[in-house]
Amino acid sequence: MVYEPQLSEVQKHIDHYWILSASDLLALNSTQMFAYPGITPDMIIVLDGHYSLSYQGKNFRSNRGLLFSFIHEKVHIDFSSLKRCIVVKFKSRAISSLKPFIRACADTIMRNSVAFTEDVFGFGMQRLNDYLKACDPKLLVSELDSWFAQRYRKEDEGFIVEMSQEVSMDCDLSTIMHATGYSYSTLERYFKKETGLTPKAFQTLQRFKKVLRELSTTKNHDWQHYVLQHGYYDQSHFIKEMKRFTGHSPSVLVQMPSFIELRPHYS
Repeated sequence: MVYEPQLSEVQKHIDHYWILSASDLLALNSTQMFAYPGITPDMIIVLDGHYSLSYQGKNFRSNRGLLFSFIHEKVHIDFSSLKRCIVVKFKSRAISSLKPFIRACADTIMRNSVAFTEDVFGFGMQRLNDYLKACDPKLLVSELDSWFAQRYRKEDEGFIVEMSQEVSMDCDLSTIMHATGYSYSTLERYFKKETGLTPKAFQTLQRFKKVLRELSTTKNHDWQHYVLQHGYYDQSHFIKEMKRFTGHSPSVLVQMPSFIELRPHYS
């Protein structure tokens, strides 16, 4: 089941809580999933069972919660031994959605972009995890809201959050510069400080994840469609960009199970 946060300060930064039971996990087409670079931070809270993960040459199995602040390269996740969990999907604004809850600068977060949740949030995370395991399912959302609200600091919200509310982040950079009155160098300074990315890198990843969702869910093999719909220069540019972020051509990607294919399209 998918639930929206109820507290306004949490809603501003968290899109939804995705609560998965054993039956939900069994219903997945495949428990072997791939996740790719993108601008949506995720937190996985394990309530029962464990997962296996392969990332940047490391392989491990754990029942500890994970925070994906940013994914630098492809991740392979095996959910076959996971029985119950919560996925917290933050707003698709890269690490600027995390900063009001985390006391760390962008560079530190990016260097530790995939980390155990207690290493990021401290021992309070373990107490939350233990409490949620025994919590009445009807109270999970309110308990999560309360926990995030306690960590929330408005002063850690910045330009990116303000801009996302006033100007669509889907706009091209010239539109954003016109709306804000800022030069590219000023925008770049804000973006790097608050997201760890340049504006161009942010929007390139934004486009890539939209295309990956469409490719994974529709299985459309008409590459020219993506070129025309998403502003690639030509078919070669489209294929090159997909390979850059996934290591695979579009024709291979449509056959592979992707976490983005399962993610609820809530907002």
